[in-house]
Amino acid sequence: MTSQYILSNYLDHLLNGDINTEVRLEVNGISIKSQFGFIEFTPEVIPTDAKAIIYSCGVHGNETAPIEMMNDLIKSILNGSCVLYHPLLIIFGNIDAIRAGRRFVQDNLNRMFCDEYLNYPENNIEARRAKQIQISINGFFCQYKNQEKIHYDLHTAIRKSHYEKFVVYPFLGDDRDISKFQITTFCQMEIDAVLLMHKSATTLSYYSSSYHLANAYTIELGAVKPFGKNNRQDFAKVERVLYCLISNTDNYPEGGDIVLCEVVKELIRNDEQYEFKISNDTPNFTRLEKGSLVASDSVETYYLERDGDMIVFPNPNVKIGQRSGLIVRRIN
Repeated sequence: MTSQYILSNYLDHLLNGDINTEVRLEVNGISIKSQFGFIEFTPEVIPTDAKAIIYSCGVHGNETAPIEMMNDLIKSILNGSCVLYHPLLIIFGNIDAIRAGRRFVQDNLNRMFCDEYLNYPENNIEARRAKQIQISINGFFCQYKNQEKIHYDLHTAIRKSHYEKFVVYPFLGDDRDISKFQITTFCQMEIDAVLLMHKSATTLSYYSSSYHLANAYTIELGAVKPFGKNNRQDFAKVERVLYCLISNTDNYPEGGDIVLCEVVKELIRNDEQYEFKISNDTPNFTRLEKGSLVASDSVETYYLERDGDMIVFPNPNVKIGQRSGLIVRRIN
């Protein structure tokens, strides 16, 4: 079995085969190195204006559409239909969960970065994978210290959303500005909304953003579906932008309108008496009425402060101390 065959049928091997064996080959002037779900593509000649780009998927194992998209992207690079201009690292995240068809096996991988995995047992499947992913990102970005760095972490949501496609923009602090170029790029993807986060986090996109000063984002692309059940036309403009970016071509689709939102309240489950008044199947970005009771426990009772504020990521079934939802507000 040739190395090129493994990569050209990568999803099959990801689900059923051996991806632990290191693969190295050169195709169409591109050096390719693959192991453990990390596939690094290096052009023979790296231009001075090259960017270091990471596309990650499968951090939650049942979010299949981005995994299918990356599988097809690998094929396009191999057959030469996508001519790579920038160095690229593709990460398939939670391989055990992907194979099990589950969001995660033991714990949420996307809460384990920025060294948070150190707070879990060494035999925790997701903790081990978080460490491997951080090491891979460090190795890749450190090769390109002087280049602009971009990381798109591709997801699909576990619930419906009034804004079907949206971006979570990690907290930047006071010394970094929102990228107008990236907002324009999201418009070209037909992203409906961008949510500006209010604090540091332990997510994968925040890790790349804060530790490597990358333009890094969590991109939510619609609802979770099984492999083979995704309507790829729903993601056509997203895929087109992803291809244009790594090949440095100008064939971007026309941009649309986009909504910007900011977090005004983080809801925390503080104790066992926690009462969350938003049903678990409430769509993201559902508008709530001023004065409505949202959540209460022994620490806090929260009523909505303004008409039109929205709930995002409602989930009462989290561990004590974790976030049960965000109240967000549209901004200009």
